[in-house]
Amino acid sequence: MDPRSYERPEEDDNRPGTSQEDPHKTQEREKKKRKCWFSAEEQEILVKEVMEHQHQPFVISKLPIGRREAIWQQIVDKINSVAEVRRTVTKGKKRWHDCKHRTKEKMARNRKAALQTKGGSPAPQEALDHMEEMVAAVIPEEIVTGI
Repeated sequence: MDPRSYERPEEDDNRPGTSQEDPHKTQEREKKKRKCWFSAEEQEILVKEVMEHQHQPFVISKLPIGRREAIWQQIVDKINSVAEVRRTVTKGKKRWHDCKHRTKEKMARNRKAALQTKGGSPAPQEALDHMEEMVAAVIPEEIVTGI
């Protein structure tokens, strides 16, 4: 038999390992759909609640972990009262971290632009929106400018 003329038999889809896509991976992909973004209302509740608790050192991790988790659970419960999608404490913390990070970056860019005038007029700065203003009120100035 000439090896060049050998035809591959048709694959039986019922045999294990012959399908193009693993059914378990397909099921996992269907289960792992991305959650909806935080709405403006949810984000505002998050920021307001963190601002209410800013006098407590949970922001800088000096409370016992059980107390910090209880505070975060209260915050997430308030968010979930208006949310279309159920939020977890982990997602609430991540959203807060992301808001804080973006605001710090914007504040740092504005500060850098203001310092790079070289005798001319200051460079235009990015205006902070309402939510970023609230987040900026919680962030100590030393974190953005350095000591």
